[in-house]
Amino acid sequence: MLINIRKLTRTTAGLLHFAFSLGVFCLIFFLLVNFWYPGPYFNDSGGWQGIRIVASVDVVLGPLLTLVVFNPAKATRELATDIGIIATVQCIALLGGVHTLYSQRPVAVVFWDNSFMTVPAQALTDQGYALDKLGILSAAHPPFVYAENPTKLEDLEKMLGLINKDKIPPHHQTWLYRPLKDHFNEVRPMQFKIDQIIAKHPDVKNQLLPIMQKHNISDIHAMLYFLLQSKYSNSVLVFDQNAQYLGYVNPE
Repeated sequence: MLINIRKLTRTTAGLLHFAFSLGVFCLIFFLLVNFWYPGPYFNDSGGWQGIRIVASVDVVLGPLLTLVVFNPAKATRELATDIGIIATVQCIALLGGVHTLYSQRPVAVVFWDNSFMTVPAQALTDQGYALDKLGILSAAHPPFVYAENPTKLEDLEKMLGLINKDKIPPHHQTWLYRPLKDHFNEVRPMQFKIDQIIAKHPDVKNQLLPIMQKHNISDIHAMLYFLLQSKYSNSVLVFDQNAQYLGYVNPE
């Protein structure tokens, strides 16, 4: 049903715009927390920071412009032009924000040196890497990957060359990627001691309870704990003895 914009008050027009924008925002938020930045990555990898920018553009800026500009005394054509300009500006800003969020979403969680690190999509696509190849290494979302430290001189030189010349850190170098499960024995020695974490952050024990209940685990020492380093904050990833990801805790 079409709305006669001449019959709308300034406040009603602003509220209608707000309601529509809120619906769009909820859809974007759903995509972020369930697909693009699931689990710890929403806080650690920029999902929370990004969604605040989207909210300021989509939920605040657009409706506020409508509230300021809308004047029912104007001619219908002039009103339609004003609304069209506002909608265009809002859509361009919103699409820019969503594109940034999508291109920076974590597409791999790579173990390198002594911790896991998140890898944004753009870091791999800029290298011409097809992201669907990551599914071969791991069925998790995002995939867990092991970056193998080169042992041959020529491989070491290749890695260092990519670091120094192309500014590609080791955990972004896809030629080093291996299935985590095949190299879990190399990862084990880097696990955290959960008792030490709980001693400093007692709430971690409560955070572990739903993970243990979900996977029918009765002893916290039956699980393995590893540092996840990301752009904005860090978490602790929880695995079973067979390299199966179980969940995460946030000691901070």
